[in-house]
Amino acid sequence: MDTIFQRMQTYSARHQLFEKNSSLLLMLSGGGDSVALLHLLVQAQHLGFGSKYDLIVMHVNHQLRGIEADEDEAFVVHLCKEMDLHIEVRNVNVADYAQEHRLNLEDTGRTLRYREAEAYLNELCDTRQQPHSSGRIITAHTRDDRIENFFTRAIYGSGLGGLAGMAPRRGRIIRPLLDIDRTELRRWLTMQEYSWREDPSNQDTSRTRAFIRAHIVPEAEKLRPNFRENLARTMDLVADDDKLLSDMALSFAQNFCLERSKDDHIILDARLMLTLDPTMARRVVRCAITETFEDASRLDASHVVAILEGLDVLRHLIDSGEKVPPKKNLFVRDIPPALRVKINCATIGIARIQD
Repeated sequence: MDTIFQRMQTYSARHQLFEKNSSLLLMLSGGGDSVALLHLLVQAQHLGFGSKYDLIVMHVNHQLRGIEADEDEAFVVHLCKEMDLHIEVRNVNVADYAQEHRLNLEDTGRTLRYREAEAYLNELCDTRQQPHSSGRIITAHTRDDRIENFFTRAIYGSGLGGLAGMAPRRGRIIRPLLDIDRTELRRWLTMQEYSWREDPSNQDTSRTRAFIRAHIVPEAEKLRPNFRENLARTMDLVADDDKLLSDMALSFAQNFCLERSKDDHIILDARLMLTLDPTMARRVVRCAITETFEDASRLDASHVVAILEGLDVLRHLIDSGEKVPPKKNLFVRDIPPALRVKINCATIGIARIQD
């Protein structure tokens, strides 16, 4: 049987996650998954896996768990010092940001964590005189995360893209452990006598992901012991189909865009949107929103459907021959995360709600 390291190596090579002369930034929480990945990447450096690179570590303290969060920070700082690795620590007030922008804590934590990582990785690339595109943010997501993500999206509603699950690579983010289960990593850490931190909130089954982990996944394993492999294979097939359709949707979204300001607003040509099949129209709307607003990655399918229902109002008016003032809003709807959708006879406008 291949070792954990060999499986990571094979998966990374298959998906071309590591490239020559890349600046690598590992996100280290102190939990078992990220600690295991840290040790595996250090081992990779020693064995000459991939290309030679300088591994930098980042820890983001969300300031949500008081002394426990501070102890996590102290743990990772001490660990990196022992391993002679540079660690960049950033503190962000997730609770305040979530309240201000009307977001849940989990989405806010992820948004701010990646924002800090992207900014620091750009600094690293600039210092090394490398293009920003050469940088990589490494996360320790496992196959368990991918499965839990699938069930979460299925429960709350998602399009095909959401059911495809986490990808090995998204932009500059790479996930070399997606083919490995969490229990395997814990077993490996124990055998190597490596310590790690446990986040008590992961056991709180009032949270959706923790409930799925504690109840739904074990029951699925009772029905089909190899369901993890089967589901992962299914998600891979869905991801292939989704990529083809997503590429088409991105092209339409770009061609139908009349005006766009990153993270502020986007205006689409409503008449051109009416020429699309409803299936593709859903994808174009989702693509336009997620490409414009960085915190809209978890847009529910129900919100996209609502926007298309608003577009149907315009379609019926055109078919009836009824004359409507060009600037009159035919449809107005607020959707998460704090966005307002307005549709008139000519455009679909989606913008941040201004207090």
